[in-house]
Amino acid sequence: MAGLVLAALVVLGWAAPAQAESGDVVSHFAIEYLIRPDGSIDVTERIDYQFASTGRHGIYRELITRQPFGDGSDRDVRYGVGNIRVTSPDAPDDVEKSTQHKGFRTDWIELKIGDKDKTIPGRSASYEISYRLTGALRTVDGLPELYWNATGNGWDADLDRVDVRVRSTTAPLAVSCYQGVIGSTEQCPTRLADGAATASAYDLKSGEGVTISVQLPVGSVQNAQPDVVPAGTFARRAHLGPATIGGSVLAVLLSLAAAIGITRATRDRRYAGVPPGVVDPSAPVVIDDIDENAIPVQFNPPDLPPAVGGRLLSSSAAGRGAAATLAELAHLGVIRISAQPMDGKEFEKSGGLQRTATLVSLDKLRTMDDDYRRAFVTEALGPSGSMVLDDPDKDDAKRFAAATSALTKAISKRESDFREKGGPARFGLYAVLAALVSLAVTLVLVVKFAPAGAIYLLPGGLVAAGLFYAAFRRAYGYRTAQGRALTDQVVGFKRYIATAEANQLRFEEGQDIFSAYLPWAIMFDLADHWQQVCAELAREGRIPSSPVWYAGPAFYDAYPTGSSFGDSLSTSVSNSSSTGSSGSGSSGGGGGGGGGGSW
Repeated sequence: MAGLVLAALVVLGWAAPAQAESGDVVSHFAIEYLIRPDGSIDVTERIDYQFASTGRHGIYRELITRQPFGDGSDRDVRYGVGNIRVTSPDAPDDVEKSTQHKGFRTDWIELKIGDKDKTIPGRSASYEISYRLTGALRTVDGLPELYWNATGNGWDADLDRVDVRVRSTTAPLAVSCYQGVIGSTEQCPTRLADGAATASAYDLKSGEGVTISVQLPVGSVQNAQPDVVPAGTFARRAHLGPATIGGSVLAVLLSLAAAIGITRATRDRRYAGVPPGVVDPSAPVVIDDIDENAIPVQFNPPDLPPAVGGRLLSSSAAGRGAAATLAELAHLGVIRISAQPMDGKEFEKSGGLQRTATLVSLDKLRTMDDDYRRAFVTEALGPSGSMVLDDPDKDDAKRFAAATSALTKAISKRESDFREKGGPARFGLYAVLAALVSLAVTLVLVVKFAPAGAIYLLPGGLVAAGLFYAAFRRAYGYRTAQGRALTDQVVGFKRYIATAEANQLRFEEGQDIFSAYLPWAIMFDLADHWQQVCAELAREGRIPSSPVWYAGPAFYDAYPTGSSFGDSLSTSVSNSSSTGSSGSGSSGGGGGGGGGGSW
Protein backbone atom coordinates (compact mmCIF):
# COMPACT_ATOMS: atom_id res chain seq x y z
CA MET A 1 0.00 0.00 0.00
CA ALA A 2 2.93 2.32 0.69
CA GLY A 3 4.14 1.92 -2.88
CA LEU A 4 0.66 2.68 -4.25
CA VAL A 5 0.36 5.90 -2.25
CA LEU A 6 3.90 7.01 -3.08
CA ALA A 7 3.35 6.39 -6.79
CA ALA A 8 0.18 8.46 -6.64
CA LEU A 9 1.96 11.33 -4.90
CA VAL A 10 4.75 11.34 -7.47
CA VAL A 11 2.17 11.44 -10.28
CA LEU A 12 0.43 14.32 -8.57
CA GLY A 13 3.74 16.16 -8.14
CA TRP A 14 3.50 16.18 -4.32
CA ALA A 15 6.67 14.15 -3.74
CA ALA A 16 8.89 15.33 -6.59
CA PRO A 17 12.26 16.52 -5.22
CA ALA A 18 14.24 19.48 -6.53
CA GLN A 19 16.83 18.61 -9.16
CA ALA A 20 20.30 20.04 -9.64
CA GLU A 21 21.50 20.85 -13.12
CA SER A 22 23.79 18.23 -14.63
CA GLY A 23 27.40 19.30 -14.19
CA ASP A 24 27.05 20.88 -10.74
CA VAL A 25 30.00 20.23 -8.40
CA VAL A 26 30.60 20.68 -4.68
CA SER A 27 34.28 21.62 -4.78
CA HIS A 28 34.67 21.33 -0.99
CA PHE A 29 32.28 19.93 1.60
CA ALA A 30 33.59 20.35 5.19
CA ILE A 31 31.49 18.92 8.04
CA GLU A 32 32.28 19.30 11.73
CA TYR A 33 30.51 17.44 14.55
CA LEU A 34 30.84 18.54 18.17
CA ILE A 35 29.37 15.83 20.42
CA ARG A 36 28.11 17.35 23.64
CA PRO A 37 28.00 15.50 27.02
CA ASP A 38 24.18 15.32 26.88
CA GLY A 39 24.32 13.34 23.61
CA SER A 40 23.30 16.19 21.31
CA ILE A 41 25.59 17.17 18.46
CA ASP A 42 26.37 20.62 17.08
CA VAL A 43 26.87 20.30 13.33
CA THR A 44 28.47 22.83 10.99
CA GLU A 45 28.56 22.23 7.25
CA ARG A 46 30.58 24.44 4.88
CA ILE A 47 29.70 23.95 1.24
CA ASP A 48 31.56 25.50 -1.69
CA TYR A 49 29.25 25.00 -4.66
CA GLN A 50 30.09 25.30 -8.37
CA PHE A 51 27.03 25.71 -10.61
CA ALA A 52 27.06 24.26 -14.12
CA SER A 53 25.53 27.48 -15.50
CA THR A 54 24.49 30.96 -14.51
CA GLY A 55 20.97 31.98 -13.55
CA ARG A 56 20.69 29.67 -10.52
CA HIS A 57 18.90 30.74 -7.35
CA GLY A 58 20.73 28.70 -4.73
CA ILE A 59 21.06 25.20 -3.33
CA TYR A 60 18.99 22.79 -1.31
CA ARG A 61 20.09 20.46 1.49
CA GLU A 62 18.20 17.41 2.76
CA LEU A 63 18.55 16.26 6.40
CA ILE A 64 17.03 12.90 7.43
CA THR A 65 14.75 13.02 10.49
CA ARG A 66 13.19 9.53 10.36
CA GLN A 67 14.14 6.26 8.67
CA PRO A 68 13.76 2.47 9.11
CA PHE A 69 15.94 1.16 11.96
CA GLY A 70 17.93 -1.28 9.83
CA ASP A 71 16.96 -3.40 6.84
CA GLY A 72 13.78 -5.40 7.35
CA SER A 73 13.09 -3.80 10.72
CA ASP A 74 9.57 -3.14 11.93
CA ARG A 75 10.85 -0.12 13.88
CA ASP A 76 11.93 3.36 12.84
CA VAL A 77 14.49 5.71 14.35
CA ARG A 78 13.93 9.46 14.69
CA TYR A 79 16.44 12.29 14.77
CA GLY A 80 15.92 15.82 16.00
CA VAL A 81 17.21 18.65 13.80
CA GLY A 82 16.84 22.12 15.29
CA ASN A 83 18.44 25.53 15.68
CA ILE A 84 19.02 25.67 11.93
CA ARG A 85 21.03 28.63 10.66
CA VAL A 86 22.29 29.38 7.15
CA THR A 87 24.72 32.08 6.11
CA SER A 88 26.52 32.92 2.86
CA PRO A 89 29.13 35.59 2.15
CA ASP A 90 28.35 35.80 -1.56
CA ALA A 91 24.80 34.57 -2.26
CA PRO A 92 21.23 35.01 -0.95
CA ASP A 93 20.84 32.90 2.20
CA ASP A 94 17.08 32.98 2.73
CA VAL A 95 15.84 29.54 3.86
CA GLU A 96 12.57 27.85 2.99
CA LYS A 97 12.21 24.87 5.32
CA SER A 98 9.80 22.04 4.53
CA THR A 99 9.21 18.49 5.73
CA GLN A 100 9.16 15.79 3.06
CA HIS A 101 8.09 12.16 3.22
CA LYS A 102 8.75 8.97 1.29
CA GLY A 103 6.22 6.22 1.96
CA PHE A 104 5.28 5.59 5.55
CA ARG A 105 8.66 5.54 7.15
CA THR A 106 11.16 8.07 5.79
CA ASP A 107 11.02 11.81 6.60
CA TRP A 108 13.49 14.56 5.96
CA ILE A 109 13.82 18.31 6.24
CA GLU A 110 14.53 20.11 2.97
CA LEU A 111 16.33 23.44 3.26
CA LYS A 112 15.78 25.43 0.09
CA ILE A 113 18.42 28.14 0.31
CA GLY A 114 18.28 31.25 -1.86
CA ASP A 115 15.80 33.75 -3.24
CA LYS A 116 13.33 32.84 -5.97
CA ASP A 117 13.36 36.46 -7.17
CA LYS A 118 17.16 36.70 -7.37
CA THR A 119 19.82 34.73 -9.17
CA ILE A 120 23.40 34.19 -8.08
CA PRO A 121 25.93 36.48 -9.80
CA GLY A 122 28.42 34.13 -11.40
CA ARG A 123 28.67 30.35 -11.10
CA SER A 124 29.90 29.74 -7.55
CA ALA A 125 28.71 30.36 -4.00
CA SER A 126 29.64 29.33 -0.46
CA TYR A 127 27.22 28.40 2.32
CA GLU A 128 27.50 27.57 6.00
CA ILE A 129 24.69 25.47 7.53
CA SER A 130 24.63 24.85 11.27
CA TYR A 131 22.13 22.89 13.34
CA ARG A 132 21.67 20.89 16.54
CA LEU A 133 21.30 17.13 15.98
CA THR A 134 19.81 14.73 18.58
CA GLY A 135 19.21 10.98 18.58
CA ALA A 136 22.18 10.21 16.30
CA LEU A 137 24.25 8.30 18.86
CA ARG A 138 23.90 4.67 19.83
CA THR A 139 25.76 2.32 22.17
CA VAL A 140 27.71 -0.65 20.82
CA ASP A 141 29.44 -3.04 23.26
CA GLY A 142 29.13 -0.36 25.94
CA LEU A 143 30.78 2.36 23.83
CA PRO A 144 28.92 5.46 22.58
CA GLU A 145 29.15 5.56 18.80
CA LEU A 146 28.32 7.99 16.01
CA TYR A 147 27.68 5.81 12.96
CA TRP A 148 26.46 8.43 10.54
CA ASN A 149 25.90 9.01 6.84
CA ALA A 150 27.54 12.43 6.90
CA THR A 151 27.00 13.70 3.38
CA GLY A 152 24.05 11.56 2.41
CA ASN A 153 23.89 9.67 -0.88
CA GLY A 154 21.22 11.88 -2.41
CA TRP A 155 23.41 14.59 -3.89
CA ASP A 156 22.68 15.46 -7.53
CA ALA A 157 26.08 17.15 -7.76
CA ASP A 158 29.54 15.56 -7.73
CA LEU A 159 31.55 15.97 -4.52
CA ASP A 160 35.19 16.82 -5.31
CA ARG A 161 36.42 16.81 -1.73
CA VAL A 162 34.80 15.92 1.60
CA ASP A 163 36.40 16.53 5.00
CA VAL A 164 34.71 15.30 8.19
CA ARG A 165 35.87 16.18 11.70
CA VAL A 166 34.38 14.82 14.94
CA ARG A 167 35.16 16.22 18.38
CA SER A 168 33.81 15.62 21.87
CA THR A 169 34.67 16.52 25.46
CA THR A 170 36.85 13.39 25.49
CA ALA A 171 39.10 12.13 22.72
CA PRO A 172 37.56 9.53 20.37
CA LEU A 173 38.83 5.95 20.62
CA ALA A 174 38.42 4.81 17.02
CA VAL A 175 37.27 6.06 13.64
CA SER A 176 36.25 4.37 10.39
CA CYS A 177 35.13 5.90 7.11
CA TYR A 178 33.35 4.48 4.05
CA GLN A 179 32.76 6.12 0.70
CA GLY A 180 30.86 5.42 -2.51
CA VAL A 181 27.37 4.35 -3.41
CA ILE A 182 25.02 2.87 -0.83
CA GLY A 183 26.43 -0.46 0.36
CA SER A 184 30.03 0.28 -0.71
CA THR A 185 32.68 -0.93 1.75
CA GLU A 186 35.46 1.15 0.19
CA GLN A 187 37.28 2.85 3.06
CA CYS A 188 38.50 6.43 3.08
CA PRO A 189 41.52 7.85 4.97
CA THR A 190 41.02 8.56 8.69
CA ARG A 191 43.09 9.99 11.50
CA LEU A 192 42.97 10.38 15.28
CA ALA A 193 44.90 13.45 16.39
CA ASP A 194 44.58 16.48 18.68
CA GLY A 195 41.53 15.00 20.41
CA ALA A 196 39.54 14.70 17.18
CA ALA A 197 38.66 12.08 14.57
CA THR A 198 38.97 13.13 10.95
CA ALA A 199 38.18 11.54 7.59
CA SER A 200 38.53 12.67 3.98
CA ALA A 201 37.22 11.54 0.61
CA TYR A 202 37.80 12.72 -2.93
CA ASP A 203 36.22 12.61 -6.38
CA LEU A 204 32.79 11.34 -5.41
CA LYS A 205 30.20 11.21 -8.13
CA SER A 206 26.51 12.11 -7.89
CA GLY A 207 24.78 9.50 -5.72
CA GLU A 208 27.93 8.68 -3.75
CA GLY A 209 28.55 9.74 -0.16
CA VAL A 210 30.63 9.40 3.01
CA THR A 211 29.71 7.48 6.17
CA ILE A 212 31.70 7.71 9.39
CA SER A 213 31.90 5.58 12.51
CA VAL A 214 33.42 7.19 15.62
CA GLN A 215 33.55 5.45 19.00
CA LEU A 216 33.91 7.34 22.29
CA PRO A 217 34.99 6.23 25.79
CA VAL A 218 32.46 4.55 28.10
CA GLY A 219 30.49 7.11 30.12
CA SER A 220 31.70 10.09 28.12
CA VAL A 221 28.24 10.80 26.70
CA GLN A 222 24.77 10.54 28.18
CA ASN A 223 21.69 9.52 26.19
CA ALA A 224 23.73 7.55 23.65
CA GLN A 225 20.64 5.66 22.57
CA PRO A 226 18.60 6.09 19.39
CA ASP A 227 15.00 7.27 19.54
CA VAL A 228 13.36 4.07 18.27
CA VAL A 229 9.62 4.05 17.56
CA PRO A 230 7.20 1.64 15.88
CA ALA A 231 7.20 1.69 12.10
CA GLY A 232 5.31 4.68 10.68
CA THR A 233 1.85 4.69 9.12
CA PHE A 234 0.44 6.88 6.34
CA ALA A 235 -2.55 9.16 6.99
CA ARG A 236 -4.61 10.07 3.99
CA ARG A 237 -7.12 12.82 3.38
CA ALA A 238 -9.76 12.41 0.70
CA HIS A 239 -12.93 14.12 -0.50
CA LEU A 240 -15.55 11.89 -2.10
CA GLY A 241 -17.71 13.37 -4.83
CA PRO A 242 -21.33 12.42 -5.64
CA ALA A 243 -20.36 10.63 -8.87
CA THR A 244 -18.04 8.15 -7.12
CA ILE A 245 -19.65 7.62 -3.75
CA GLY A 246 -22.04 4.92 -4.90
CA GLY A 247 -19.42 2.58 -6.36
CA SER A 248 -17.00 3.26 -3.55
CA VAL A 249 -19.57 2.58 -0.83
CA LEU A 250 -20.71 -0.61 -2.57
CA ALA A 251 -17.15 -1.94 -2.82
CA VAL A 252 -16.47 -1.09 0.81
CA LEU A 253 -19.71 -2.76 1.94
CA LEU A 254 -18.91 -5.93 -0.02
CA SER A 255 -15.46 -6.19 1.52
CA LEU A 256 -16.96 -5.51 4.94
CA ALA A 257 -19.50 -8.27 4.40
CA ALA A 258 -16.68 -10.66 3.50
CA ALA A 259 -14.76 -9.71 6.64
CA ILE A 260 -17.81 -10.07 8.89
CA GLY A 261 -18.80 -13.35 7.26
CA ILE A 262 -15.41 -14.97 7.71
CA THR A 263 -15.17 -13.61 11.26
CA ARG A 264 -18.38 -15.41 12.15
CA ALA A 265 -17.20 -18.57 10.42
CA THR A 266 -13.96 -18.53 12.41
CA ARG A 267 -15.36 -18.14 15.92
CA ASP A 268 -13.87 -20.52 18.45
CA ARG A 269 -15.50 -23.88 19.15
CA ARG A 270 -16.32 -25.12 22.65
CA TYR A 271 -17.32 -28.34 24.41
CA ALA A 272 -20.98 -28.06 25.35
CA GLY A 273 -22.34 -29.04 28.75
CA VAL A 274 -19.01 -28.91 30.58
CA PRO A 275 -17.41 -26.07 32.61
CA PRO A 276 -14.89 -23.80 30.86
CA GLY A 277 -11.43 -25.33 30.85
CA VAL A 278 -12.57 -28.96 30.88
CA VAL A 279 -11.35 -31.10 27.98
CA ASP A 280 -14.04 -33.67 27.20
CA PRO A 281 -13.72 -35.16 23.69
CA SER A 282 -17.03 -37.00 24.21
CA ALA A 283 -18.98 -33.76 24.65
CA PRO A 284 -20.77 -32.16 21.68
CA VAL A 285 -18.98 -29.18 20.05
CA VAL A 286 -20.72 -25.81 19.65
CA ILE A 287 -19.80 -22.22 18.68
CA ASP A 288 -18.21 -20.40 21.60
CA ASP A 289 -20.57 -17.84 23.13
CA ILE A 290 -19.17 -17.51 26.65
CA ASP A 291 -17.85 -14.12 27.74
CA GLU A 292 -14.19 -14.41 28.75
CA ASN A 293 -15.00 -12.53 31.97
CA ALA A 294 -17.17 -15.48 32.98
CA ILE A 295 -14.25 -17.92 32.91
CA PRO A 296 -13.39 -18.83 36.51
CA VAL A 297 -10.00 -18.38 38.18
CA GLN A 298 -7.69 -21.39 37.88
CA PHE A 299 -5.28 -21.92 40.77
CA ASN A 300 -2.88 -24.28 39.00
CA PRO A 301 -1.02 -23.73 35.74
CA PRO A 302 -2.38 -25.44 32.61
CA ASP A 303 -0.76 -28.66 31.42
CA LEU A 304 1.06 -26.80 28.63
CA PRO A 305 4.51 -25.29 28.24
CA PRO A 306 4.15 -21.63 29.29
CA ALA A 307 5.38 -20.32 25.93
CA VAL A 308 2.75 -22.36 24.08
CA GLY A 309 0.00 -21.42 26.52
CA GLY A 310 0.78 -17.72 26.32
CA ARG A 311 0.88 -17.87 22.52
CA LEU A 312 -2.47 -19.70 22.52
CA LEU A 313 -3.96 -16.86 24.54
CA SER A 314 -2.53 -14.03 22.42
CA SER A 315 -0.25 -13.85 19.39
CA SER A 316 1.29 -10.68 20.86
CA ALA A 317 2.88 -12.81 23.59
CA ALA A 318 5.14 -14.58 21.07
CA GLY A 319 7.95 -12.05 21.64
CA ARG A 320 8.18 -13.09 25.30
CA GLY A 321 8.52 -16.78 24.50
CA ALA A 322 12.31 -16.93 24.70
CA ALA A 323 12.48 -15.24 28.11
CA ALA A 324 9.69 -17.47 29.45
CA THR A 325 11.44 -20.58 28.13
CA LEU A 326 14.71 -19.56 29.81
CA ALA A 327 12.87 -19.12 33.11
CA GLU A 328 11.16 -22.49 32.62
CA LEU A 329 14.47 -24.22 31.89
CA ALA A 330 15.98 -22.64 34.98
CA HIS A 331 13.11 -23.89 37.16
CA LEU A 332 13.47 -27.39 35.70
CA GLY A 333 17.18 -27.39 36.57
CA VAL A 334 18.37 -27.45 32.97
CA ILE A 335 20.26 -24.16 33.29
CA ARG A 336 21.62 -21.99 36.04
CA ILE A 337 21.62 -18.20 35.94
CA SER A 338 24.32 -16.22 37.70
CA ALA A 339 24.57 -12.43 38.07
CA GLN A 340 27.38 -10.03 38.82
CA PRO A 341 27.29 -6.26 39.42
CA MET A 342 28.23 -4.14 36.39
CA ASP A 343 28.54 -0.40 35.85
CA GLY A 344 27.12 1.25 32.78
CA LYS A 345 23.85 2.64 31.56
CA GLU A 346 23.20 -0.49 29.49
CA PHE A 347 22.72 -2.46 32.73
CA GLU A 348 20.26 -0.08 34.41
CA LYS A 349 17.20 -2.07 33.39
CA SER A 350 18.70 -5.27 34.79
CA GLY A 351 19.31 -3.72 38.20
CA GLY A 352 22.99 -2.99 37.48
CA LEU A 353 23.67 -6.68 36.95
CA GLN A 354 24.89 -8.78 34.05
CA ARG A 355 23.38 -12.26 33.95
CA THR A 356 24.87 -15.39 32.43
CA ALA A 357 23.01 -18.61 31.65
CA THR A 358 24.99 -21.85 32.03
CA LEU A 359 23.90 -25.35 31.06
CA VAL A 360 23.54 -27.76 33.99
CA SER A 361 21.96 -30.89 32.51
CA LEU A 362 19.73 -31.68 29.55
CA ASP A 363 18.66 -34.85 31.35
CA LYS A 364 16.23 -32.74 33.35
CA LEU A 365 14.07 -32.43 30.22
CA ARG A 366 11.70 -35.22 29.33
CA THR A 367 12.50 -36.56 25.90
CA MET A 368 8.86 -36.63 24.83
CA ASP A 369 7.39 -33.37 23.55
CA ASP A 370 10.35 -31.29 24.73
CA ASP A 371 12.50 -31.30 21.61
CA TYR A 372 11.92 -27.61 20.85
CA ARG A 373 13.15 -26.57 24.31
CA ARG A 374 16.13 -28.88 24.03
CA ALA A 375 16.99 -27.47 20.60
CA PHE A 376 16.59 -23.91 21.87
CA VAL A 377 18.89 -24.19 24.87
CA THR A 378 21.48 -26.19 22.91
CA GLU A 379 21.68 -23.63 20.11
CA ALA A 380 21.38 -20.57 22.36
CA LEU A 381 24.19 -21.57 24.75
CA GLY A 382 26.39 -22.97 21.99
CA PRO A 383 29.41 -25.25 22.35
CA SER A 384 30.56 -23.52 25.53
CA GLY A 385 27.26 -24.19 27.26
CA SER A 386 27.13 -20.61 28.46
CA MET A 387 25.88 -17.23 27.27
CA VAL A 388 25.73 -13.67 28.60
CA LEU A 389 22.08 -12.55 28.65
CA ASP A 390 22.56 -8.83 29.26
CA ASP A 391 24.51 -6.93 26.59
CA PRO A 392 26.06 -10.03 24.93
CA ASP A 393 28.81 -9.80 22.35
CA LYS A 394 28.01 -9.90 18.64
CA ASP A 395 28.56 -13.64 18.17
CA ASP A 396 26.43 -14.58 21.19
CA ALA A 397 23.69 -12.20 20.10
CA LYS A 398 23.65 -13.61 16.58
CA ARG A 399 23.49 -17.20 17.84
CA PHE A 400 20.77 -16.35 20.35
CA ALA A 401 18.73 -14.54 17.69
CA ALA A 402 18.82 -17.66 15.50
CA ALA A 403 17.79 -19.84 18.43
CA THR A 404 14.96 -17.48 19.34
CA SER A 405 13.69 -17.43 15.76
CA ALA A 406 13.59 -21.23 15.67
CA LEU A 407 11.89 -21.29 19.07
CA THR A 408 9.19 -18.84 17.95
CA LYS A 409 8.44 -20.97 14.89
CA ALA A 410 8.26 -24.13 17.01
CA ILE A 411 5.90 -22.47 19.50
CA SER A 412 3.66 -21.24 16.68
CA LYS A 413 3.58 -24.74 15.22
CA ARG A 414 2.57 -26.19 18.59
CA GLU A 415 -0.12 -23.56 18.95
CA SER A 416 -1.45 -24.30 15.46
CA ASP A 417 -2.24 -27.86 16.59
CA PHE A 418 -5.17 -26.34 18.46
CA ARG A 419 -6.55 -24.40 15.49
CA GLU A 420 -8.49 -25.14 12.33
CA LYS A 421 -9.33 -23.03 9.31
CA GLY A 422 -12.90 -21.83 8.77
CA GLY A 423 -14.97 -20.73 5.79
CA PRO A 424 -14.91 -21.96 2.17
CA ALA A 425 -11.79 -23.86 1.12
CA ARG A 426 -10.50 -21.30 -1.42
CA PHE A 427 -11.88 -18.21 0.28
CA GLY A 428 -8.47 -16.91 1.36
CA LEU A 429 -7.02 -17.17 -2.15
CA TYR A 430 -10.02 -15.42 -3.71
CA ALA A 431 -9.91 -12.68 -1.08
CA VAL A 432 -6.22 -11.98 -1.74
CA LEU A 433 -6.76 -11.91 -5.52
CA ALA A 434 -9.73 -9.55 -5.11
CA ALA A 435 -7.64 -7.29 -2.87
CA LEU A 436 -4.85 -7.15 -5.45
CA VAL A 437 -7.34 -6.33 -8.21
CA SER A 438 -8.78 -3.58 -6.00
CA LEU A 439 -5.32 -2.07 -5.54
CA ALA A 440 -4.60 -2.24 -9.27
CA VAL A 441 -7.90 -0.57 -10.16
CA THR A 442 -7.28 2.11 -7.53
CA LEU A 443 -3.85 2.92 -8.97
CA VAL A 444 -5.31 3.15 -12.50
CA LEU A 445 -8.00 5.55 -11.31
CA VAL A 446 -5.52 7.67 -9.35
CA VAL A 447 -3.30 8.07 -12.41
CA LYS A 448 -6.16 8.54 -14.88
CA PHE A 449 -7.95 11.23 -12.88
CA ALA A 450 -4.92 13.02 -11.43
CA PRO A 451 -4.80 15.14 -9.40
CA ALA A 452 -8.37 14.57 -8.16
CA GLY A 453 -7.88 10.82 -8.56
CA ALA A 454 -6.30 10.70 -5.11
CA ILE A 455 -9.84 10.49 -3.70
CA TYR A 456 -9.89 6.81 -4.69
CA LEU A 457 -7.12 5.97 -2.26
CA LEU A 458 -9.44 5.84 0.75
CA PRO A 459 -12.15 3.49 -0.56
CA GLY A 460 -9.53 1.44 -2.43
CA GLY A 461 -7.52 1.01 0.74
CA LEU A 462 -10.59 0.09 2.78
CA VAL A 463 -11.63 -2.52 0.27
CA ALA A 464 -8.15 -4.05 0.20
CA ALA A 465 -7.89 -3.95 3.99
CA GLY A 466 -11.23 -5.70 4.42
CA LEU A 467 -10.30 -8.42 1.95
CA PHE A 468 -6.81 -8.93 3.37
CA TYR A 469 -8.30 -9.11 6.86
CA ALA A 470 -10.77 -11.72 5.67
CA ALA A 471 -7.92 -13.72 4.11
CA PHE A 472 -5.94 -13.47 7.35
CA ARG A 473 -8.87 -14.63 9.46
CA ARG A 474 -9.35 -17.59 7.14
CA ALA A 475 -5.63 -18.48 7.39
CA TYR A 476 -5.42 -17.92 11.16
CA GLY A 477 -8.54 -19.98 11.75
CA TYR A 478 -10.25 -20.63 15.06
CA ARG A 479 -9.46 -22.50 18.25
CA THR A 480 -10.77 -26.04 18.32
CA ALA A 481 -12.86 -27.15 21.27
CA GLN A 482 -9.73 -28.59 22.87
CA GLY A 483 -7.80 -25.40 22.08
CA ARG A 484 -10.59 -23.27 23.58
CA ALA A 485 -10.65 -25.40 26.75
CA LEU A 486 -6.89 -25.04 27.17
CA THR A 487 -7.17 -21.30 26.48
CA ASP A 488 -9.81 -21.10 29.23
CA GLN A 489 -7.29 -22.67 31.59
CA VAL A 490 -4.71 -20.09 30.57
CA VAL A 491 -7.22 -17.24 31.00
CA GLY A 492 -8.17 -18.51 34.45
CA PHE A 493 -4.56 -18.88 35.52
CA LYS A 494 -3.67 -15.42 34.23
CA ARG A 495 -6.48 -14.01 36.36
CA TYR A 496 -5.01 -15.84 39.34
CA ILE A 497 -1.54 -14.36 38.75
CA ALA A 498 -2.93 -10.88 38.09
CA THR A 499 -4.98 -10.77 41.30
CA ALA A 500 -2.62 -12.74 43.56
CA GLU A 501 -1.84 -11.31 46.98
CA ALA A 502 0.74 -12.75 49.34
CA ASN A 503 -1.68 -13.34 52.21
CA GLN A 504 -4.07 -15.29 49.99
CA LEU A 505 -1.68 -17.76 48.37
CA ARG A 506 -1.82 -21.37 49.48
CA PHE A 507 0.92 -23.83 48.59
CA GLU A 508 3.12 -26.52 50.08
CA GLU A 509 5.63 -25.25 52.62
CA GLY A 510 9.08 -24.68 51.10
CA GLN A 511 7.78 -24.84 47.53
CA ASP A 512 9.43 -22.28 45.22
CA ILE A 513 6.16 -20.99 43.83
CA PHE A 514 7.95 -17.97 42.37
CA SER A 515 10.07 -20.05 40.00
CA ALA A 516 7.22 -22.41 39.15
CA TYR A 517 4.94 -19.61 37.97
CA LEU A 518 7.52 -17.08 36.71
CA PRO A 519 7.45 -18.36 33.08
CA TRP A 520 3.69 -17.86 33.02
CA ALA A 521 3.99 -14.40 34.57
CA ILE A 522 6.48 -13.44 31.85
CA MET A 523 4.11 -14.62 29.10
CA PHE A 524 1.25 -12.70 30.75
CA ASP A 525 3.43 -9.55 31.04
CA LEU A 526 2.88 -9.74 34.81
CA ALA A 527 6.43 -10.57 35.92
CA ASP A 528 6.86 -7.37 37.93
CA HIS A 529 3.62 -7.95 39.85
CA TRP A 530 4.45 -11.59 40.51
CA GLN A 531 7.89 -10.74 41.87
CA GLN A 532 6.43 -8.13 44.23
CA VAL A 533 4.02 -10.73 45.61
CA CYS A 534 6.75 -13.35 46.05
CA ALA A 535 9.16 -10.84 47.59
CA GLU A 536 6.65 -10.42 50.39
CA LEU A 537 6.40 -14.21 50.77
CA ALA A 538 10.20 -14.42 50.96
CA ARG A 539 10.34 -11.75 53.67
CA GLU A 540 7.81 -13.82 55.67
CA GLY A 541 9.93 -16.93 55.23
CA ARG A 542 7.23 -18.80 53.32
CA ILE A 543 9.36 -19.35 50.20
CA PRO A 544 13.14 -19.49 49.66
CA SER A 545 14.88 -16.13 49.73
CA SER A 546 16.48 -16.93 46.40
CA PRO A 547 15.67 -19.49 43.67
CA VAL A 548 17.95 -22.53 43.70
CA TRP A 549 18.90 -21.89 40.08
CA TYR A 550 20.17 -18.37 40.78
CA ALA A 551 23.60 -17.23 42.00
CA GLY A 552 24.33 -13.59 42.68
CA PRO A 553 23.32 -10.63 44.88
CA ALA A 554 20.22 -11.00 47.08
CA PHE A 555 17.55 -11.89 44.54
CA TYR A 556 14.52 -9.86 45.61
CA ASP A 557 16.61 -6.84 46.59
CA ALA A 558 18.68 -6.88 43.39
CA TYR A 559 15.70 -6.57 41.05
CA PRO A 560 13.48 -3.68 42.24
CA THR A 561 10.01 -2.74 41.07
CA GLY A 562 10.05 -1.74 37.43
CA SER A 563 13.19 -3.82 36.81
CA SER A 564 12.02 -7.22 38.02
CA PHE A 565 13.97 -10.29 37.03
CA GLY A 566 11.33 -11.42 34.54
CA ASP A 567 10.68 -8.02 32.96
CA SER A 568 14.37 -7.19 32.62
CA LEU A 569 15.05 -10.66 31.22
CA SER A 570 12.39 -10.09 28.55
CA THR A 571 13.96 -6.74 27.67
CA SER A 572 17.49 -8.15 27.47
CA VAL A 573 16.37 -11.12 25.37
CA SER A 574 14.45 -8.92 22.91
CA ASN A 575 17.46 -6.60 22.54
CA SER A 576 20.10 -9.31 22.29
CA SER A 577 20.21 -9.24 18.49
CA SER A 578 20.55 -5.41 18.20
CA THR A 579 24.01 -4.36 17.02
CA GLY A 580 25.72 -1.22 15.79
CA SER A 581 28.47 -1.00 13.21
CA SER A 582 30.94 -2.83 15.51
CA GLY A 583 33.94 -1.87 13.41
CA SER A 584 32.40 -2.81 10.07
CA GLY A 585 30.05 -0.86 7.85
CA SER A 586 29.40 0.64 4.46
CA SER A 587 28.69 3.89 2.68
CA GLY A 588 25.08 4.81 3.28
CA GLY A 589 25.06 2.70 6.45
CA GLY A 590 24.36 3.99 9.94
CA GLY A 591 21.85 6.73 10.60
CA GLY A 592 21.24 9.95 8.78
CA GLY A 593 21.59 10.54 5.09
CA GLY A 594 19.94 12.98 2.72
CA GLY A 595 21.57 14.91 -0.07
CA GLY A 596 21.40 18.17 -1.91
CA GLY A 597 21.70 20.06 -5.16
CA SER A 598 20.82 23.39 -6.71
CA TRP A 599 17.72 25.16 -8.01
